[in-house]
Amino acid sequence: MNDQSQSHDANDAERPAPRPFPNSDYIRPGIDDRPDLDKALSDEDKAAVARLAVRQKPKTPPAAAGQPEVQAAAMGANAPVGGADEPVPDLESAFLDMRDPMVDANGYRPTKGEVLRMKVGFMGAAFFLAFALAALNITLVPQELDALSGPIGGAVALSRVLGVGILCSLVATVFFLPLSDHTRTPFGRRAPWFAAGTIVAVVFAFSLSACHTPAAVGVVWALLQIGLAAMLCALHASIGERVPDKFRDAVGTWRTVGLLVGLVFGIWFGVLMASDPAVGMDLCAIALLAAGIVGLLVIPRESSTVYSRAKPMKTADLLVTLRVTHPTAAWRTICLTRLFASAGVMLAIAYIWFVVRYRRGADAGLDVRATMTMVALMGLLACAMALLSEGVTDLLRASLDNDRLVLMVGVALAIVAAVVPLVSYTPVGLYVFAGIGGFAIHMIDDALQSLAVASVPQIDRAAEYLAVFNTSATVGRLLGVVVGGFVFAYAAVFSSVFLWAAIMFAFAGASGAAAIAYAAKR
Repeated sequence: MNDQSQSHDANDAERPAPRPFPNSDYIRPGIDDRPDLDKALSDEDKAAVARLAVRQKPKTPPAAAGQPEVQAAAMGANAPVGGADEPVPDLESAFLDMRDPMVDANGYRPTKGEVLRMKVGFMGAAFFLAFALAALNITLVPQELDALSGPIGGAVALSRVLGVGILCSLVATVFFLPLSDHTRTPFGRRAPWFAAGTIVAVVFAFSLSACHTPAAVGVVWALLQIGLAAMLCALHASIGERVPDKFRDAVGTWRTVGLLVGLVFGIWFGVLMASDPAVGMDLCAIALLAAGIVGLLVIPRESSTVYSRAKPMKTADLLVTLRVTHPTAAWRTICLTRLFASAGVMLAIAYIWFVVRYRRGADAGLDVRATMTMVALMGLLACAMALLSEGVTDLLRASLDNDRLVLMVGVALAIVAAVVPLVSYTPVGLYVFAGIGGFAIHMIDDALQSLAVASVPQIDRAAEYLAVFNTSATVGRLLGVVVGGFVFAYAAVFSSVFLWAAIMFAFAGASGAAAIAYAAKR
């Protein structure tokens, strides 16, 4: 009896203290006497429970094309200095409900160090991308095609190369955005596409220096654009998804600075590589590699998406960036204005190498070094005037609160800038064109972005409308190189390209006036 009493006392000592109701010692079976599973189960038992447990699927992450902030990032990439000041409407913003604006879309709150890494990472990636693309587009590739095919043949070949590249980039973007939405890996949704795009872009950027025919340059350039499309899609989506609402403006500002500085440095880098463009192309490939390394290693790692639910991909997912249902007449004219304005900008900028070098005629080209220097000075002047236009546009908007007037003033200045080289095809005329053109192009772009945001017919579908708005700019660039190819194939004087640039800006002005008229009727 004594042994049994001692055993009974020991069991009572091991039993957890009950949590009785007031004035009651009743122990609820299976509730108050439930053991602590962390202590009761062995490590093997815990592993078995984890293996057999049913994982609750979280909600489906939003598609990139359906996020307004992703489209805002894409708009900022094409702007001379920065995006529009007017905020993009986002009904999912944390500032419109009770969510914390200091956390990202997944509910993670980044530390101050991680926010700084985002700023530095996105700025660094933007810098290296702008550096490489500015050097290749404005100086190195035109110089290579000029050396391979001569003045007229080189300009026509440049049209083919740029046109095929723009078309490949457009098609790749249509597919890469929904495909990345459905990617499920331990490294996240966007990071694998950014890494793969970096590898493709670097490989074919290195291959550019080994091309000795215009056809080879065109094929390699098209494949390079596919890699760049994957990089840019992932980069834009990462800004929209991983940066909390509170820090999005600051990250966007850092990224804009990186774009501008990279553009200026890239143009001047082309001057230094005038005597050896092949080495310059290889160094641009290294810059693209640096952009990929910065984007993957500096920015905090993307969270895993292995357990994220994914909806089946539909045909409609591929058409988000190409069309919207039931667009208004005002919205159509806004997109048409953006299309013609982008075509005019492409005509004015893409062929600047040939315009400057063969100012005296196809048989009296300037020295390569002199051409490079003049192109670089024009680029520097255009960027400086675009910065000035940023301040002037802000003042006009603050005093008049009329983006339509800003747009029409910008179109008028762009037409004047394009006409000046037709009247005075001299270095002074070209410098005047660069200065006024840089000022006007930024004014047009800024006003168009604000008008587009204000003209979205359905706020809850703002991302779809802005995606089509961005696509209209890409189609406009394609139209510009097509027109430029015909101009250089059949025109006797290279300055004729400015006439067609002025015509495109005039079409943009007419479309803008129609958009204003439709808005007034509403």
